[in-house]
Amino acid sequence: MDRTTSELEFHQVFERITDAYVALDRDWRYIYLNAKACELFGRRVEDLIGRHIWTEFPEGEGQPFQRAYEQAMADQQPRQIEAWYPPYQRWFENRIYPSAEGLTIYFLDISERKRAEQELLQHQRMLSQAQQVAHVGSWEWDIAENRVTWSAELYRIYGVTPAQHAATFESYLALVHPQDRERVQQTIAQAVTGTQPFEFEERIVRPDGAVRTLLSRGMVEVDAAGRAVRLMGACQDISERKRAEQLEAGQHEILAGIAAQRPLAQSLAQIAHLHEAMNPGALCSLLLLDESGQHVLHGAAPSLPEAYSRALHGLAIGEAQGSCGTAAWRRERVVVADIASHPYWANYKSLALAHGLKACWSTPVLGSGGKVLGTFAVYFRELHEPRPEELYSIDRMLPLTGVAIESEQLIRRLRERDRFFEMSLEIFCIIDPAAQRLVQFNPSLPRVTGYSADELKSRSYREFLRVESDVFDVDPMQQFDAAGQRMHDFVSRCICRDGSERQLEWVSFVAPDGLVYAVARDITERRRVEAELAYASSHDPVTGLQHHLLLEHALSEILCYPNVPASVLVVGLDRFQLVNASVGHPTGDDVLLRLATRLQTALGGRGRIARFAGDEFMVTVAGMPPAAVLELAEALRAVVAEPIEGEDYRLLLTASVGVSHSSAHGTDARNLLRRAEAAMSQAKQEGRDRVCEFSLAQMQELEDRLLLGNHLRDAIRLGELELHYQPQHAAADLRLTGFEALLRWNCRQLGQVSPARFIPIAEALGLMHEIGGWVLDVACRQVREWLDLGYRDFTVAVNVSAQQLQRPGLLAQVAASLQRHAVPPAMLDIEITESSLMENVGRVQRALAELKALGIKLSLDDFGTGYSSLAYLKQFPIDKLKIDQIFVRDLPQDAADAAIVRTIIAVAHELHMGVAAEGVATAEQAQFLVGAGCDELQGHHLGHALSASEAALRLDRARG
Repeated sequence: MDRTTSELEFHQVFERITDAYVALDRDWRYIYLNAKACELFGRRVEDLIGRHIWTEFPEGEGQPFQRAYEQAMADQQPRQIEAWYPPYQRWFENRIYPSAEGLTIYFLDISERKRAEQELLQHQRMLSQAQQVAHVGSWEWDIAENRVTWSAELYRIYGVTPAQHAATFESYLALVHPQDRERVQQTIAQAVTGTQPFEFEERIVRPDGAVRTLLSRGMVEVDAAGRAVRLMGACQDISERKRAEQLEAGQHEILAGIAAQRPLAQSLAQIAHLHEAMNPGALCSLLLLDESGQHVLHGAAPSLPEAYSRALHGLAIGEAQGSCGTAAWRRERVVVADIASHPYWANYKSLALAHGLKACWSTPVLGSGGKVLGTFAVYFRELHEPRPEELYSIDRMLPLTGVAIESEQLIRRLRERDRFFEMSLEIFCIIDPAAQRLVQFNPSLPRVTGYSADELKSRSYREFLRVESDVFDVDPMQQFDAAGQRMHDFVSRCICRDGSERQLEWVSFVAPDGLVYAVARDITERRRVEAELAYASSHDPVTGLQHHLLLEHALSEILCYPNVPASVLVVGLDRFQLVNASVGHPTGDDVLLRLATRLQTALGGRGRIARFAGDEFMVTVAGMPPAAVLELAEALRAVVAEPIEGEDYRLLLTASVGVSHSSAHGTDARNLLRRAEAAMSQAKQEGRDRVCEFSLAQMQELEDRLLLGNHLRDAIRLGELELHYQPQHAAADLRLTGFEALLRWNCRQLGQVSPARFIPIAEALGLMHEIGGWVLDVACRQVREWLDLGYRDFTVAVNVSAQQLQRPGLLAQVAASLQRHAVPPAMLDIEITESSLMENVGRVQRALAELKALGIKLSLDDFGTGYSSLAYLKQFPIDKLKIDQIFVRDLPQDAADAAIVRTIIAVAHELHMGVAAEGVATAEQAQFLVGAGCDELQGHHLGHALSASEAALRLDRARG
């Protein structure tokens, strides 16, 4: 679909070609120039693309280049031309490759070469033959004496020294490549016979095995009789030029294959063949890295045994993993001249040697982003150290190899993208707004609209794509915002073939050519669900009434006008949980629906109603005096009290109604609602089935709780909490056995606050986990300090609330505090209330068992005041029962309390539990408890709650 992007990515691959390269279409317009060509012409690519070559370079008309281009196009045959270009005062060589679509032209600045050739000709005319060829290798052959004389340069070209080389014609022929030897010999023989100047190309083989290509030119010297007596000449090493020509031709063929999207294996095989042709004796192997980048895969190795290539496929890369595995791992060239002895090949040399491979050089192939794509390896069947020109030849092949691999990866990604577009449920389109036509689209658009692909292409898209509004003269693809900017994200309506309508959400961008590339998602179902969710979020699912938050918002708007009185009524059904428990939740929901209808009817438009909680309704009234509001509240209470009959039930219900008024009870919606709730709760406390108006006393209580709650949240951070320690004594001898840690709050603004006031608020605000954790940690830290002072044989009791017991993490919290302060678990006594045992009995059992497993002691506080039974009591791992002070207060005079205390002690001892008594205030109480068998005493008679320093003094006295 994204053709512009694809072409751009593809051309970026050709930017890596080092020569200047341009492409023309059949109308002689530029369609591509690489960066080298732009540098050569001194022009920007955007200034030339689409421009006629002879319009931009009129000085070239009528010149040899124009004639060569036209001839190549006419003949459809490649051409090569060298010519002087006057505007640039330079010589250029053009290689021209025609096709049905146009021309591909490579440019090479050959000014320096031409200048050298001209200088050579000038020197040939001005100097002797020896001087003429001094800058290259020169030679002379005395035919009669068969004596050959070489210049020093020629010895260098041939790679020999005078001592190594016999100065004869036969010795020279021995250095000529065997495939060229007969031709060279015939050429020289013809020159001798014809006594004419000669020129030929030849390949020589140097002693180190290197093959060089020479251009030899010479002339024949004759005697008076016209017989040849001497040949003189010069040899120019043109190896690099020939290799460059061979490489360029091979690269062009390979690049043409890449452009034609030939398989990667074919391109890699061509690369291998090209390198092998340019480097006789080399055996190429191109390996690829897998997706993980950790294993090599076979790419191409046309001259290696197939069995060897198969054995390499899938091997892991890494240090000492052969030449290729190590090169890919290190990201650098690895040269191994002797496989048999090199440590990198320790695990693989038997495989290589079995196939006659004795040397291997491997170079990583890097992509344009620096990622290792694979390796370019060269094998030899003999020990072989690389020559510089051989390594250079490899380096020239690496960019081409990278181009081939990345092109294949790009094409694969494009194909995957196209398959994704085809399979995607989203709509992908290329749109021409000027023509109002769809240029291209994936199958999702016909599927959504019901139109066939041909119908969509033949119609203006405005026939079925329209803006969300009912405006018909606006193009949905060319909508503009208030600032006049084109909208790239918008929603349109889609009129389908069957007349139905869908809603499409678009994301688009405009290309430089004016085409719009757009992606759309069918959001019809999403919009429907959003509408349903919006209704569900603003309405109660059982009664259909508005959500109370909407009512609060509307009330807030009313309260913006102080002169308009407003009231809030909270209607709470009495004991409605019994309805759900007795007849089930479905019937309970039906009852709520019927009551909601009754209440709406009773309101008669005088107010608005919402379901506030499970069994509560909220009503807001505006512009009505308080007396009339109370009458309305009574009417609402009365309609609830009427019998309710369903298909299989008949119920009698009552309601408690709380009322608050602005501005007497508050000036914002949240406060009025909270105070109406408090009034409703007061009505329930006063007997239910009544109306209660919020009072100043309730207001004071609420504000007090709010004030305390606000300060309590910061008490830990501000260091306002502290622990006091009340002594605990053995009943038999009044020996000090430990302390109970009691929490105290010294608020900076409020002073000392009683635990009876702030503990219930902390529980209501959910702060007991944080506060309880602080108490545990401080108590354990204090135990550690006393232990460090040498005090022993004592325990510290810490109260744990029902919230802490029910919340996960208590075990970890206790264990962390013990470990943090290195406190023996047996010195910690966790006290829990009797009522907390009855909340989720199973969870409490597990929590207490886990705490007991730590080795700490467990005490049941305030025993006798809760609702637990002896059957439950025996299920918990309790070490000690603490008799609540209400049974101790009137001892020993109250016979009933005395009987209860004796019974508790007897039961606890039978269950192997210890017994402690709280609130011991007199010696008579202590004496009675000792006689009854109580194990431990605690109270003001034995000691008030002490600060940590005072408790330390008590420990010191007990020790002394």
